[in-house]
Amino acid sequence: MSAVPRYSIAIAGAGFAGLSSAVLLARAGHRVTLFDKFETPASFGAGILVQPSGLAAMRVLGIEKEMLERGARVDHLLGKAWGFWPVVNVRYDRWQKGSHGLGLHRGVLFNALWRQAQSAGVQTITGEHVRDLSALQARHDLVVIADGCRSSLRVQTGLACSDRVYPWGAFWAVLRDPEGAYGTTLTQWFRGSRQMLGIMPTGLSPSGHKVVSLFWSLRADRLEAFRHAGIDAFKASVQKLNPHCEPLLAQIQSMDDLKWARYHDVVMPSYNTDRCVVIGDAAHATSPQLGQGTNLALLDAVALAHCLGQGVPLGTALDTYTAVRRPHLHFYGDASRRLTPLFQSDQWMLPLMRTLFMNAGSSAPFFATLTRQTLVGVRQGWKSAEPLAMPGLPAVMAVQTPYPEVASHPPGTRTGAGA
Repeated sequence: MSAVPRYSIAIAGAGFAGLSSAVLLARAGHRVTLFDKFETPASFGAGILVQPSGLAAMRVLGIEKEMLERGARVDHLLGKAWGFWPVVNVRYDRWQKGSHGLGLHRGVLFNALWRQAQSAGVQTITGEHVRDLSALQARHDLVVIADGCRSSLRVQTGLACSDRVYPWGAFWAVLRDPEGAYGTTLTQWFRGSRQMLGIMPTGLSPSGHKVVSLFWSLRADRLEAFRHAGIDAFKASVQKLNPHCEPLLAQIQSMDDLKWARYHDVVMPSYNTDRCVVIGDAAHATSPQLGQGTNLALLDAVALAHCLGQGVPLGTALDTYTAVRRPHLHFYGDASRRLTPLFQSDQWMLPLMRTLFMNAGSSAPFFATLTRQTLVGVRQGWKSAEPLAMPGLPAVMAVQTPYPEVASHPPGTRTGAGA
């Protein structure tokens, strides 16, 4: 293998994908400059569910131990309809003994990655909203676009892309749970597909308080009516689904304590040009039904650093990145797209079939494997049972080289024909 070239790299966006890439690329000896539009970058949002695939990427980043100490172990995903009927009932250790997810406060992960970036020598330029891709390319060998689902740079690459906004979103709040009442189970309650309540153990907040994240599904065109109905109406709806969450609801004093989140569905046939690559939500935002957004972003960073470390020309390395990531990312985008109407829609037949058969069907051998591999973040296709080999794990758990080299790539993949 030839000597590994060192590049001048600009990364647009200090989210999880951008920060993780900055850390790994700077450690590899590249000159990395990270741009973010906020004067004081931070991560805003509800808690996140880190899957075993994300934990493997954290191991590569060197933050797994800290995240395990500050997060909340999640052993069980349980979704119930009609107050008791199990719709989703998945335990991690049925995939692999000792495996688990991790509920984590976004701020905790952001702070850890920010510290790692500083230690790695990443140059950070804050308060600068980068809007001109050509200007960045004039000063750097490689531009990594990681500015989120509303990316202003993605379209300037000329790469094919579809970006659809889901009609549904969710209100959320991060609330104190000093007694750890929600244990190690992420629980959801459903009324058809029009109402969904979720409560996820979230570990410690940045200030050190034990917290959980509460989610309430809502169609976007009902947002104003929902706010107008007021906080008492919201609490009454929540208690109809889960009568035991009064200690959490008592912390919500007004509608201002609930934050609104909207979801995008971004699909790209190819993620790169010769000197530019799109990663994270800018490349593959999905609805949160499978809880994979952060995991995919972290794996993007690991894959990109690996591909750039193979001693091949930059264009070949980026083609390799697209070839390696596409099956995994396209599967999770497609799976999220198909599953979302089962949990967030105005349909009645699909949710009824879901409630009656989803849990029972998942015990059949093929569907059990599909469900567990999808949950933990290693599935790469509806038919293919060959899971993603996760970085940083013992060789016995890997079914292939984590990120195989691809010497060439079929013509036309950089621009694609449509999403």
